[in-house]
Amino acid sequence: MSVRRTTHQLSRGMIVSGPPEPPKERGPAVGLRAAPYTGGDVRKSGELGKMFDIPAADPGGTSRPVSKSHSGPLARSAPSSGSGPVPRKTSGPLPQIPPTGLITSGPARSSGGQTEQSPRPARKNKGEAYGGAVTAPEEEAFAFGVSRVWRWVLVGVFVAGLAAGAFVWVVVGRPEILIGVAALMAAVGVLAVWNWSMGRKEVERFWRCYANTSIDSRNLPIGKFVKITGHVTCGSIPLESSYRNISRCIYSSTELYEYNHFTWGLKYAERYVADFYISDPDTGTRFLVRAGNGARVASFVKPATVMEINKDNKELSPDFLSWLTEHNISSGSHIMRLKEGYIKEGNTVSVMGILKKHENLIMIDPPADIVSTGCQWRRFFFPMSVEGLIVIGDERPDEVVYQV
Repeated sequence: MSVRRTTHQLSRGMIVSGPPEPPKERGPAVGLRAAPYTGGDVRKSGELGKMFDIPAADPGGTSRPVSKSHSGPLARSAPSSGSGPVPRKTSGPLPQIPPTGLITSGPARSSGGQTEQSPRPARKNKGEAYGGAVTAPEEEAFAFGVSRVWRWVLVGVFVAGLAAGAFVWVVVGRPEILIGVAALMAAVGVLAVWNWSMGRKEVERFWRCYANTSIDSRNLPIGKFVKITGHVTCGSIPLESSYRNISRCIYSSTELYEYNHFTWGLKYAERYVADFYISDPDTGTRFLVRAGNGARVASFVKPATVMEINKDNKELSPDFLSWLTEHNISSGSHIMRLKEGYIKEGNTVSVMGILKKHENLIMIDPPADIVSTGCQWRRFFFPMSVEGLIVIGDERPDEVVYQV
């Protein structure tokens, strides 16, 4: 018995077994409509306009031509009450790409280090910006170790000696006692003037020569007066210098002097110091120096910037005049000198204070009592005392002198 196999031929000419497949029913053809040209008008773009809650434009109406400057990508904005395209919001001019092709956050600089066409940033009042988290050290960082009571006692002794010498001279006719007392008074007066004029330099010299404390991480001298010299890093509040805007500082000072009546007088000054860290170079131990929050601090930091301003060419320094205006300082007609000192992060600093420890945190706090240099008779100095934490900067900073 033979079985008949059904075969059929495909459209390509190939014969295959099986019955042919029934033809499939096609749906109605849908014509594709070309997207209309919007000309940059978001109201004509259909679904895109709905995304930004912008009503569609009337198909029968006419629209104004779109300017070339508004034909770029659209930024999301509030609905426009007028007709026409929505202008693009920009955040300012595009940054100028330097010749190297790298885009950096700062302005382009020339090979000489000067900024090219970059306006000086607006300065702020540093004291208001920092608040109470920083300390404003006083200029007079030392005092004579001789108390006021003993000073008055010494004055009384000299007055009594003068009176006795004058009495002996009048009654007996021998002026030796009066001459001796007067000579002693003159010597003490010269010594006092010497101490008053050179006292700050002597105090700084004494503490610079003071020996550093040997740190043993297993046996720390807790509660003792220590001197640590090492590199510093900023704490929670980094400082910035007032005039040159040097950032990442732990200490900054700006002083303006004015030459008047054949002498230099201090016209304006601001000094700030905040909490910072210092590392011992031998052991690597890190200390938190609590110099901020109104702590008593005696600072010895030499100025790194000295700027001489002459009354004849003062107009050649617009940055200086702007700084005077922002600090409400009158320029006047006198010669001025600006000194700015700072301690940047990474500089070498000496710190003297009381060593304390709280759990794993090692701190240096201001001493509760004053510290004295003692009598320096070989150098003809009385005892001089310093109150608070002692901070000494680099003895030879990279000084920059400007002659304007």
